[in-house]
Amino acid sequence: MEEKIKITETGLGVDIDETLAWTVGHWVKEMQKLFGNPENLTVKELVDKYSYTQNVPYWQTPEAEAWMEEKRKSDDFQKEIPLIENANHFLNKINDVIPIAAYITIRPQSVSEGTQHWLEKHNFPKAPIIFRPSKIPTKEGNKWKAKLLKELYPQIIGFIDDSAHVIEALSEDYKGKIFHYNKIPAKTKLKVTNCDNWQAVYEEVKKFKEEIRDK
Repeated sequence: MEEKIKITETGLGVDIDETLAWTVGHWVKEMQKLFGNPENLTVKELVDKYSYTQNVPYWQTPEAEAWMEEKRKSDDFQKEIPLIENANHFLNKINDVIPIAAYITIRPQSVSEGTQHWLEKHNFPKAPIIFRPSKIPTKEGNKWKAKLLKELYPQIIGFIDDSAHVIEALSEDYKGKIFHYNKIPAKTKLKVTNCDNWQAVYEEVKKFKEEIRDK
């Protein structure tokens, strides 16, 4: 039985992969070596073109998918993922404005040790980590996250995430605030602020603090 995480603070939730950790960059670097790079793109060029490894057409093979599934469950792989520059610096500044109440990730519970190690190594704020339950397939992870955000509101009053798929999966009556960390803006009627860098996220969190203080 998977343990239910207790959140003790009221504050923000934060995604990990592609928000704090440049996971796709690490995967692309390894997958180019293992499964080919017929377009001869650099890591950055490939990420800019496809965003995620599941969108790269020549990596949609049983071998590549099996490798990705194995690495999703590898503690050692999580420990090696590069930090998105200044994500730790800005998240600590954000924590001083609105507490970081939880990290919410579609990573499986099996990589809890590696994930905790990575967060501590980079001096991120301490907070519980909520992992995707084993009964939820990876491909359903964003829908699970959206459902969880609705359940956790208003304790989790806002969420920092790179994924437009989470925003798409949120119900129309979701009342929380989403800080969408991505260069591609999300179009929605929900309370979403598009932020193309961590400085922007920090500035928008400060504005949000003033909004909720004035209510």
